[in-house]
Amino acid sequence: MLDRKYLFFLFVGVLFVWNDTLWAQQVRSGVAYSREAAAIVNDFRRSMSQLRNRSAVEADDSVNVAFSPALYKLVGPGIYYREALKGAFGISGRVYSPSAGWVEPSAGGWSPKVEEDRMIDGVVDGALASVYAEKPWLFHYTDERIAAEKVVGVDSEARVKTEDLASIYNKVDEIKDVTDVVGDVDIDLRIKKPNFWKTSGLFELKFTQNYFSDNWYRGGNNNVTMFSKLLLEANYNDQKKLQWDNKLDLRLGFLTATSDSIHRYLSNNDKIYLFSKLGVKAVGNWLYTVSLEANTQFLPGHKSNDRRTYSKFMAPLDVFVSLGMDWKPKFKNGNTLSLALLPLTYKMRYISDDEETIHLSYNMRDKDFQQDFGSKVELNTKLQIVKNLFWNCRFYYFTSYEYVESEMENVLSFQFNKYISSDVNTLWRFDDNRDRKYYDSTLGFFQFKEFFTLGLTYKF
Repeated sequence: MLDRKYLFFLFVGVLFVWNDTLWAQQVRSGVAYSREAAAIVNDFRRSMSQLRNRSAVEADDSVNVAFSPALYKLVGPGIYYREALKGAFGISGRVYSPSAGWVEPSAGGWSPKVEEDRMIDGVVDGALASVYAEKPWLFHYTDERIAAEKVVGVDSEARVKTEDLASIYNKVDEIKDVTDVVGDVDIDLRIKKPNFWKTSGLFELKFTQNYFSDNWYRGGNNNVTMFSKLLLEANYNDQKKLQWDNKLDLRLGFLTATSDSIHRYLSNNDKIYLFSKLGVKAVGNWLYTVSLEANTQFLPGHKSNDRRTYSKFMAPLDVFVSLGMDWKPKFKNGNTLSLALLPLTYKMRYISDDEETIHLSYNMRDKDFQQDFGSKVELNTKLQIVKNLFWNCRFYYFTSYEYVESEMENVLSFQFNKYISSDVNTLWRFDDNRDRKYYDSTLGFFQFKEFFTLGLTYKF
């Protein structure tokens, strides 16, 4: 003979199959839409509103928020609750009471409050059962699975304090094993020191060529020009107090012209520029800084149809060593600005060749070495004007309080695609430490240079 319990469940199953439609309609239009259900829904809304308001202010023991535990089923993720199904079928007679927990009507601790909780729990179970029947795909968990999950928590006494984090950060170079910091934990935890270096490179190769036949009706001068550039940067920033900027700018350009009967080619762009600046955070965007700058060229410099040499490698070599303050505000989109005020600056100029023209050109007759002390202002910017259009500016002003040397270079670059770009480069220079014969009636001691390039660009 079958056990009574199995007979009972068999009977309930038969009733469910036989009366499925009637039960579904009852769940939709019966308890769920009764006055008691409306009152429970309103109470639920008030409870959630009170909880939200409480989270916006400091915790106060005088604030009392009434919230029935039965309502948590409507707040969490989609879960199949067995008790909800049993309650909707009338199988389970238990109810959850805040004062007594899950109790039976006949058990001890029954009270009008327990009866109220039972009525609330019944309405919630009915609402859940209705959704279970109509939209089962919304539920991906069961209460058994949730109960079996392990919750990873942190004991309040074991929470890491701010001063503990600071001590760990200061000892990061000494840490050999992660368990020295966090103990023996059963997780795969790795502490990786961030890379504060940011490196970049730019290579450009651009050229133009013109050819004219001898009988070209407008005349012309055959010429070929080539321009190459290699720019390497390595910048360190620990986001705390130390910044170190390094740059190497190499440029070499040639020009061949049939009008020049002496030289096969002329260098029209020749530069070796090394720059390094170390900054220590002072206050805000200001840093104490010391900088080193060196400038020379690769090849001898000539003028068209002139055999004299006006410059060579290490002739001259200009070196600046400066000490002062650097203002570096923070921008988005990779834009940068650096304004350095360097009241203590040492300048050294060395000419390694005995060519008299070079010495006279730089006002260093009968000497190979010259040093000056003065002050310097230096500005470097990288700005994106619009998409694919960039502006780079380099400016410095040095004075020994006897003469002034200043230079401003502006480069306007347009990036057509990943490998093709064009540049417009203008260079203004002022130097009144030269012989009077170099004074121009229109520009004075100002000098100007401009060139346009179009060609291959590769960034790395």
